[in-house]
Amino acid sequence: MYELSAAASTAQSTLAPILVWGLEVIRAFQAWGNPTITGIAKLITNLGGPMPYLAIIPAVLWCVDERRGFKIGIALLLSNGINVSIKNALQVPRPFTVDPSVQLTPIHDPWSTPSGHSQNTAAFWPTLLLGWKKGARAFAPRLALAIAIPLVVGLSRVYLGVHYPTDVAFGWALGALVSFSLVFLAPLLKSRYESSEGAVAKVREYFARARAESGRSLRSLKLAFAGVVAFILNATSQGDSSMGGALFGFAAGYILLTDRDDGKNTRFSAASGSIAQKAARLVLGIAGFFLLYFALKRFLPGAQSPHYELCRFLRYGILGFWLSALAPMAFLKLKLAGSGTR
Repeated sequence: MYELSAAASTAQSTLAPILVWGLEVIRAFQAWGNPTITGIAKLITNLGGPMPYLAIIPAVLWCVDERRGFKIGIALLLSNGINVSIKNALQVPRPFTVDPSVQLTPIHDPWSTPSGHSQNTAAFWPTLLLGWKKGARAFAPRLALAIAIPLVVGLSRVYLGVHYPTDVAFGWALGALVSFSLVFLAPLLKSRYESSEGAVAKVREYFARARAESGRSLRSLKLAFAGVVAFILNATSQGDSSMGGALFGFAAGYILLTDRDDGKNTRFSAASGSIAQKAARLVLGIAGFFLLYFALKRFLPGAQSPHYELCRFLRYGILGFWLSALAPMAFLKLKLAGSGTR
């Protein structure tokens, strides 16, 4: 016991002062804890884990509103990609690396800054809850939830000893930036673009004329933009190509599904169909997702392969493409959904 304490003390002495303070905050949180509080914290922290996202994104994308589903999916993937890149660049060890006694839940990722759970909840939940049309009712309760969920998830990460308070604050800031950009900034920029005069108006007219004369969609520009974002994530992720692949596959699938060249612009409508049809979409779609996940993991080369990074990009890209394009196309073929015109 003395040797462990001495090792922890030695490790702590090498920490930056703000991280030493963070360890003190973690210990102060845990001083008020008990098994019941720890159990509650573990339940709360799962709101920032993968399972809620794997349930909510397909449900909205396939059964409620495909545009909103795409937006929350992009919010999560972009946030997580940024988080992975920064974590791998900074490589700040977890608090329990310094003091093992503070760890109250198992975790495999060795890096701490910023908190992925905090960042992703701050990106995902506000985008989901606040990204409604103007005039939608019950804004105050939705705003309260959009703030409360990231707040309690972040605090649970500190209590469980897997993140410093600064990790959580950094994650909140990055996630809020992503959600703010998608919910408020992007619509504002789109509105300004559509109403601007001068040089911007000439650019807008040029693209409108080119589309009218060719009779073709300009979706290649959108695909190129998605490719650039995926490239940046891959280039900064220190070898983890998963989020770059998932984001590109998800964005490319949605673009190809919704931005058509036939001039009709008919597409999958998530709002169409009965409750039974929507339930069937969820069951078949999620089953297909996990079947693809395990099949690709089984048959594509593993970490020992020199091509692992490329295969990982491909695997996650196919999964993203399934969510946004292949599954909706399958629902249309199986008469489980109708098409709408946008």
